[in-house]
Amino acid sequence: MNAPTRPCLGLALSSELASQLEGYLPRTRVLENRSLSSAQKYMSKKTQGGLVFIAVSTWKELAPDDRERLIAHKSWQFMLIADQYEPDALEYMSSGTFLTLMTCPLDRAKISRALEQAEEVSNMYEDIFLMAREISLERELLTRKNEQLAFLNQLLTRASQTLDPAVILANCAEDFAMLLDVGTVLGVFWTENEGQTEAELFLPGTLPHAQQAEWINHLLSVAARLGKQEVRGYQVSTLELKDCKAGNPPELEELITLPLTLGLEPFGALVICSQDASKLGQDRLRILGSAANHLALAMRNGLEFRKTKARADHDGLTRISNRHHFDIRLREEMKRHQRHQDELSLMMIDLDYFKSVNDTYGHQAGDMVLQEVGKILNHMLRESDFPARYGGEEFVVILPQTREDQAWILAERLRSQIGQTFFSFQKKRFRVTASIGIAGIKPCALTPPETLLRNADMALYQAKTNGRNMVCCSAIEKAQAAH
Repeated sequence: MNAPTRPCLGLALSSELASQLEGYLPRTRVLENRSLSSAQKYMSKKTQGGLVFIAVSTWKELAPDDRERLIAHKSWQFMLIADQYEPDALEYMSSGTFLTLMTCPLDRAKISRALEQAEEVSNMYEDIFLMAREISLERELLTRKNEQLAFLNQLLTRASQTLDPAVILANCAEDFAMLLDVGTVLGVFWTENEGQTEAELFLPGTLPHAQQAEWINHLLSVAARLGKQEVRGYQVSTLELKDCKAGNPPELEELITLPLTLGLEPFGALVICSQDASKLGQDRLRILGSAANHLALAMRNGLEFRKTKARADHDGLTRISNRHHFDIRLREEMKRHQRHQDELSLMMIDLDYFKSVNDTYGHQAGDMVLQEVGKILNHMLRESDFPARYGGEEFVVILPQTREDQAWILAERLRSQIGQTFFSFQKKRFRVTASIGIAGIKPCALTPPETLLRNADMALYQAKTNGRNMVCCSAIEKAQAAH
């Protein structure tokens, strides 16, 4: 006989979220959407526990005492739904209260993964309970089993305390050392983008340069084998590991490969370098498998949260940073300028007569122009520069360690490139021009961000009133006005 299905409880979910959940939950699971007080009474009666779905917006508004009373029901598993972008979601997840973070809009795959993980965690703790009982019966295995339990408990706890993929992997490298002799831990994760498989490789920062190519090739081969498709592109991220000992090329007999799977297909793998690889017993293989199952959820949450944050920081049309992200970055750069006494310049770019592009060719043509200008900025600027869409047809660029005269040279190149570019839309070709204003601050200057923005905007206004398609600098304009 199958065990009874554990109840599903919604904590004051909006009608839209409740409807999404009800639409994707299996027929065997019925959602009970209740108020806070009703939910607490319901949870007290259901001693076997179940699943609780809570929106980020609801959790944020709960009083600390109400949160404590909810999580006191230890037999219940809590799922957090990101119904809005909330920076504190990282803090909520790091508390260890929530099993998983689901981003909106919800879909069947996300719900299925959450349910499968809840079942896996329940089974995992059942395994832990069985192992503890076995330890009490077999005293000679007490030390080894205690080490395994400590490892699993520490790994599960630390994996739930961060949404940074690199930190999760660095922590698990330390945790695996409780179970076996670890040289290092590497990771590879892949995804399909426009029909092409792309991968992110996590390599130790202390890995000798001569060995990097061999390890990259090995991780790509793991991705191709488990993902069943050749990887067309990849990027390498650095892991800050303690006591990294991966100084030799990959030796297959010293590698443990742990696929990370949610659903039916793996999306990544951990590769552990260990001299114990060829002599692992069934008990350690089993505990490694359980660890991989939980790490899969932690890594998926981290990778998804990073994507969500990137989308929140970037303009959806041009794919460069948005106004909100620019405001934050400008204040950071101003503080860095004051701390290190560097030059700093700001460039404001406005596309001339942009309304006529929309009126003549349509708004889709205008969107295409904005996208192409975003690409020009990304292509021509230095890696240290920070471009953003300021609003409408206006762009801004933060130029660290750059004097106004240097910024003027770069601005002239940008203005020339934009003006020489032919834009094509529905077999029609046309060009646009740009007016650019520049303002800078010198070392030791305690200029607030608002003043720098105002000076750049005034220089831009000067460029537009002087005939457009030109670059004006605030310092040059002030000097001319003084004469």
